[in-house]
Amino acid sequence: MPMIGWTLSALVVVSLVAIGLGAVVAPRTASTQFGLAVDDPRALGLVRAMGMRDVVIGGLLGLVALAQARHVLGWSMWVSALIAVTDLAVVTADRRAAPTEGPPRPDAARLLHASGAVGLILTGTALLAGY
Repeated sequence: MPMIGWTLSALVVVSLVAIGLGAVVAPRTASTQFGLAVDDPRALGLVRAMGMRDVVIGGLLGLVALAQARHVLGWSMWVSALIAVTDLAVVTADRRAAPTEGPPRPDAARLLHASGAVGLILTGTALLAGY
């Protein structure tokens, strides 16, 4: 039985839960890594809420994986990729709003969101293809 999709799924679940817990515990650091550094206490509350969003999504994906519902998990990975794509768009739009010299350059935050989207799509594709 091919295990690539299941192995990638476990990596996705662990990553989402770890990223989410990081945001709950250290929201300032998480906001900087996300690409929208904030310092306002109310904004840090939102970062913590977004962190819990990631913990819950990771947990739900983990439950689907435990149920061994390969097709549901594959499509869930694809749908979850919309979050990473939206996060990338938000960070990119913010970069364009800030005054910079020259065209926008790739940075760690945008690379993080783009690689997350690609990882979710590849994982979903592997699962749907039976790998």
